[in-house]
Amino acid sequence: MKKLTLAVVMVPVLISIAATAQRLSSPQAGQVSPGMPVAIGGSNLPFQLIGASDLVRLTVDDSPELSQTFRVDQQGNLNLPLLNQSIHAAGLMPNALRDEIAATLKARHLLVNPVVDVSVVEYRSRDVTIAGAVKTPMTIQELGDLRVLNAISQAGGLLPEAGPEIIVEQAKGSVQRISVRELFDGHHPQLNIAVSAGSQIRVPECEQVFVVGDVKRPGAFPFQDMQDTTVLKLLALSGGLDSFSRNTAYIYRTAPGSAQKTEIEVPLRRILDRKSEDVQLVANDILYVPTNGKLKTSASVVNHVTGMGNAAVSAAIWSH
Repeated sequence: MKKLTLAVVMVPVLISIAATAQRLSSPQAGQVSPGMPVAIGGSNLPFQLIGASDLVRLTVDDSPELSQTFRVDQQGNLNLPLLNQSIHAAGLMPNALRDEIAATLKARHLLVNPVVDVSVVEYRSRDVTIAGAVKTPMTIQELGDLRVLNAISQAGGLLPEAGPEIIVEQAKGSVQRISVRELFDGHHPQLNIAVSAGSQIRVPECEQVFVVGDVKRPGAFPFQDMQDTTVLKLLALSGGLDSFSRNTAYIYRTAPGSAQKTEIEVPLRRILDRKSEDVQLVANDILYVPTNGKLKTSASVVNHVTGMGNAAVSAAIWSH
């Protein structure tokens, strides 16, 4: 009798516990159950218009055939199993494509109340190409607010031989030339323009000027700015004059529209003595500093007789 009484008492208690557990396991208002569509974002890529070649992931309740990834074709269409017609996905946001798929499944009587989720796994339709004098030329995807500085940063930054301008060719055809100096100085934020999908960012290599002859380090040097590129600056970049240079140097310059080079005499000694103005150079100029053969011969004789070094002999001769 006591056992029967205990059993009668325990039955309502067990029923109450089961009801409580059922209430706790049921989705509450404001919560998202596994079968409900969830917002795109978080671990997924951000909301962007879907385009050709993008990879999307579908989740459709009670339809394993549709719950997988699909690639949008080159015409912007999504070809899905169970549907004899493709769905045009290009130009739609993920949630709009979700609604379109759900409506199509319901209209074809494939599912009574389809629950669909769409997320983008990979964008391939939002290419932005970065080429030229950057460390790693590449193609990136424009997701959100892509700006010139961010795009160049993703490409590893500019190379030392980068020219003075960055050329941004937008997808709609507009072209803008941006000064590298002004873009990076922090005082012209308006130059850090937004870059749209399909655009190209090109960083041309800077032109060069050349110095040959009686200098310590002959070679090619970047031509960044006409105002800053002069004979004196080029001599400084090349390590200065060697021991036996002549009083006069020469600039060889190609005339516009001609393959011939013109010769421009430069009063080198007068410039160094601050008796003549410095001479500006243009891109592709060749500065030739001839060797003074007589001075070199005299220095060799004096050096042999006195044991002085060539530099000291040259300085002594130059001073007279």
